[in-house]
Amino acid sequence: MKKAISSSLALAFLAAAALYVPAAQAGDRGRSGNGSLEFSVPINYTSSATVSTANGSAEISDALNSGFGIGYNINDNFQVNGTFSWGYRNYSASCSGTSCPGSKYNGNIDTSSLQLNAVYYFMPGDFTPFVSGGFGTTYVDSNIPNGTSGSTCYWDPYWGYVCGTYVPTKSSTNISYSAGLGARMDVSKQFALQGSINRMWIDTSNTASKPEFDMFRIDFIFRM
Repeated sequence: MKKAISSSLALAFLAAAALYVPAAQAGDRGRSGNGSLEFSVPINYTSSATVSTANGSAEISDALNSGFGIGYNINDNFQVNGTFSWGYRNYSASCSGTSCPGSKYNGNIDTSSLQLNAVYYFMPGDFTPFVSGGFGTTYVDSNIPNGTSGSTCYWDPYWGYVCGTYVPTKSSTNISYSAGLGARMDVSKQFALQGSINRMWIDTSNTASKPEFDMFRIDFIFRM
């Protein structure tokens, strides 16, 4: 799977380079983004990983996820942006604690991350490599019941008051941070493509070490 994703990224870069050659003569190109805002839609492939705790371990599957982001170009080299992403992943866990020796079970987790990022573009032109770093929070819901069911009601603008039952689940909100390396191609003054390889670390208190995930990402960028 990783080889397939890497090949896809390579093809994306080649396609961007092919677009670059004829468009470079158009005259209406170049980043020149001083003080501009950008809206981005990322497509992320996150690799599988193993997470260990004092009571066992979990094999978390790879997955595709998406999100959105808003960035501000301080100048042609520096950008700050905020991103929000979410995903759904399967896992297979084993429990080796005294309360559940040898127990195994499968499940799924819901995750969402809110990150503040800084990006440095090495060159001011239409095609440039870059490095990035980010810091924020990641919410993880294990979907494992953690209490008795209850009822709740909320107002829906279309359906009116909606009532139902819910079961609380084990979840946590953790500090997370990331680093990335990639390249950007400005197809026009309004649209750009960006590909990157990233690693994210999640600072949890109940794991043997910080879980880390490799992410392969393509951004579709629209300048506002």
